[in-house]
Amino acid sequence: MTQIIINLSNKEEETFVETFLKKMKISFEKNEDDFELTDEMKRVIDERLAEDESTYVDAEESLKKISEKYGI
Repeated sequence: MTQIIINLSNKEEETFVETFLKKMKISFEKNEDDFELTDEMKRVIDERLAEDESTYVDAEESLKKISEKYGI
């Protein structure tokens, strides 16, 4: 088996290549170990870290509120 490594620079490229390989019926594996935060992700994290800790809502409570609001 031949292995080819493709380094993609953004999510659009990743989606394009993934769709192309699927349409060509070419099997592939994604290596999720090289995950990097986008600038947007970093911005959201920084905003959250700067918030008042007294207003903190844990993940479970957040998911509960989202579920109640959107019915998921």
